Amino acid sequence: QREPAELISTIRNLLNQTMVEYNKQNYTGAANLADVAYIDNFEFLEAPLAEEDEQLMEETEITLREDLSRLIEERAQPQQIQELINEINERLDQAEQLLSN
Repeated sequence: QREPAELISTIRNLLNQTMVEYNKQNYTGAANLADVAYIDNFEFLEAPLAEEDEQLMEETEITLREDLSRLIEERAQPQQIQELINEINERLDQAEQLLSN
């Protein structure tokens, strides 16, 4: 059972690695890292986060699970990927504040 702050930190690290691999044009690696960020980490935040702010949880989930995967699949411009990751990180900041109380 990992603490929310640990999960969020792991997600951030995985998103950074996703960007590194994407910039190397390792699209499969980037997609796999994004999946791990969601499946092995964010999923464990969903229930506690939904109790605090269901809309934030749903928006973050969709951005992380669907939007990021779609951009990687479409081979979007690296800048688009980075902007989406920045958006996810801002939501994670909010989640971290809500869950650290």
